[in-house]
Amino acid sequence: MEIYKSLFAALTLTALYTSPVVAGPPVTVTFKNIGIKTATYTPINNNEFITKTNASHTPEASIIPNSTDTYRIQSNAGYTHANLRYQSGNKTCVYLSTFVTAPGPGATKVPKWNNAATPSGGATCTIRTTRTNPSTYAWSIEITMK
Repeated sequence: MEIYKSLFAALTLTALYTSPVVAGPPVTVTFKNIGIKTATYTPINNNEFITKTNASHTPEASIIPNSTDTYRIQSNAGYTHANLRYQSGNKTCVYLSTFVTAPGPGATKVPKWNNAATPSGGATCTIRTTRTNPSTYAWSIEITMK
């Protein structure tokens, strides 16, 4: 009987560790520096570093004026967020884009994409969703700094 208990425990642990991980939907980010100074990507808090870790290519450290940087972020959980911080001189823009599903009628899921941009130091910051995929929930955003 002890052999069966040990075997059951080993198989259970194996199943837990080899189960597929449900990844959150990817978000494609396009950062546009429309200012007159170089913008720097400067994560400083935990969520911003998690975003950097989940990026498929690390965002460029510096973006010269009138230039763009595009990258993709995808988490290993059932959700994805992009929490980004850019600075240009004394100006700072903090961006947050998230995806969630809410319960809908008949046990359906209602997708919702949320965006927020927080400027400081006289910055002008915009964020907008440019594309959503209702099947995979993938989305694209464009963020600008001036």
